[in-house]
Amino acid sequence: MKIKDTFCKNLTIHAAWIMLTVFLFSTAAFSGEEKTFVYFHSSETSINNFKSLKMEFDSYLSRFGPYELQPVKERSEFEKKIFHEKNCLILTSSWHYRKICGTYQGQPVLIGTRNGKSTQKRLLIAKTEFSDLASSGVNVASASSIQHTLSAIKEMFFNKKLNVDALKILTVPKDIDAMIAVSFDMSGAALISENNFDRLKLLTPVLYQKMKVIATGPEFHLMILAARINCLEKHKHLIQIIKEMSDTPLGQKQIRMLGLDGFQDVTDKDMMMLNLTKNVTWQQEKK
Repeated sequence: MKIKDTFCKNLTIHAAWIMLTVFLFSTAAFSGEEKTFVYFHSSETSINNFKSLKMEFDSYLSRFGPYELQPVKERSEFEKKIFHEKNCLILTSSWHYRKICGTYQGQPVLIGTRNGKSTQKRLLIAKTEFSDLASSGVNVASASSIQHTLSAIKEMFFNKKLNVDALKILTVPKDIDAMIAVSFDMSGAALISENNFDRLKLLTPVLYQKMKVIATGPEFHLMILAARINCLEKHKHLIQIIKEMSDTPLGQKQIRMLGLDGFQDVTDKDMMMLNLTKNVTWQQEKK
């Protein structure tokens, strides 16, 4: 028994040394390579724990190469960083990407999905109707940035006279918080996604019955991963890694932190909706 125990112990130690050696070798192999950053900024959802988000993503991505997620809270800082940093991908809302695509000079390569869809609609909900939301004196609760919220409401009321700039916005962490704010009369209305309103029906039917949809916005894409046009070939490996994250339980966990289920390739239809021109060379290389 003692010989067997000693043999098993030595075997375990030997296996541990092999794993450590492989880890150190992998780290050394990547250490000489230039780091590629995935800059992330969300104008649609308030993500407070950037440290946890970065740690989780880095632990996953670093297994495949010198890749890091770099969350940036402030929009202005995010735009400044991606302007100066050439070796990077960006992950941001479709609304934000359309604002910066000219400056970034990039190409959308993946689009986030949720419940099998890459698009959804925004809803403006309240407990009562408003003849004039802007002059009513109530605020609108939203998990999006103020600028994003005002832009979305403006789209909803594009054919009506609404002084969007007069609206007061209450920023909250998540859509559920926006709906609760309306429920407790902390806010008169809430801007939420169609998906989260459907979830409310399942989770809290009583609260759902109290809410009325007073405006519906057009369909919009979920989060977009984009690369600079002149770096598409260089970043093909990292793009594929991110696309396949949902194939593993660990990758699924990280993606859910972004409020997504996975990523899929950008299609011609997506590009038409985004009013962007597709990079033909990249698409031919992918086929």
